[in-house]
Amino acid sequence: MAGPIEQQFDLSEERAQLYTYFQVKGAMNSQNTHEVRRRFLDASNRGNILLDMSGVELIVSTGIGLLFEMSEQLSRINKKLVLIKPSARVEQVISMTGFTEMFSYAESRMAAEKLLE
Repeated sequence: MAGPIEQQFDLSEERAQLYTYFQVKGAMNSQNTHEVRRRFLDASNRGNILLDMSGVELIVSTGIGLLFEMSEQLSRINKKLVLIKPSARVEQVISMTGFTEMFSYAESRMAAEKLLE
């Protein structure tokens, strides 16, 4: 049975002119990856994605795979996926996968916007 952390999840979305801003809170796990993928794919058709991951308490390999997939897809159309202030847990998992250099990082939404200029 899943514990409280595994059950909590929230994904908010805000569209701006040059990007779509997502804020993820809780756990990115196998139960919600399909919904996240659908929303990211829709947003990637509009342009850059800024992803605030400061509230992510848990991320599993399918979540990291999704981030890698989105980064690659956006790169092919000269757009970016910027990870905003990933939590220590997210940084640890990304580091363990060896994908650290695959992503752009920013400390705030404003700093992420500057990476798009």
